[in-house]
Amino acid sequence: MACGTRGWAEAKIEKRAQERDAKAAAKDADWAEQDASDAIDLAVYAVYDAQLAVLNALDARVCADEQAKIASM
Repeated sequence: MACGTRGWAEAKIEKRAQERDAKAAAKDADWAEQDASDAIDLAVYAVYDAQLAVLNALDARVCADEQAKIASM
């Protein structure tokens, strides 16, 4: 009877270990998904920031050209 009990206990321990592993894997997946979402948000922000930088550069060029015209008169 001791062998049967031992096998049952080992099976129960193994099942609990697998359940913990599954919970840990699910938590890791949650973190990975959040990291991916944050990376996308950062990339979108970077694109908007780059667009604003282009517009600022265009505005600066227009101002510089206007100042050059005024200076050459």
